[in-house]
Amino acid sequence: MSQSANSSINCFRFPIRVYIEDTDAGGIVYHANHIRYMERTRTEWLRASKFDHYWHQQDYNFVVHDIAVKYHRPILMDDLLTVTARVISCKSASFSLQQEIYRDEILLASGLVTIACLSKEMRPRKLPDALKNMILEQLALEQQALENAKLEQAQDN
Repeated sequence: MSQSANSSINCFRFPIRVYIEDTDAGGIVYHANHIRYMERTRTEWLRASKFDHYWHQQDYNFVVHDIAVKYHRPILMDDLLTVTARVISCKSASFSLQQEIYRDEILLASGLVTIACLSKEMRPRKLPDALKNMILEQLALEQQALENAKLEQAQDN
């Protein structure tokens, strides 16, 4: 995996196996399924972060506001993938994640996704405090780890 994905405290990893239903007749994963794999990983990241209740409540919804995907190499039938999700920014009503799809150490696809929080009236609303605090904590831990790594590197030189 990439150096940033390997070293990030703030990086969630989720395994996904490719099945025949994910591929075209040539055994290559259809491009839209990359986005599905990223969505599953974001959902599992929320579940692992104790926010699995969000889809059972009715006060807010999360929607993809923006997504950009780069396809680096084909994903093939029966590949065992690792899909990552790493929060890179947080605003009052949205947050952004960097996502990557790997087969072993090979980067196959990468994406940048912004998730917006909407009220039940489908208008932008502030992120729930608990979620925003968790995201900000993850970002702070990652920043501290980066600063510590820089200090260690400077001491080694």
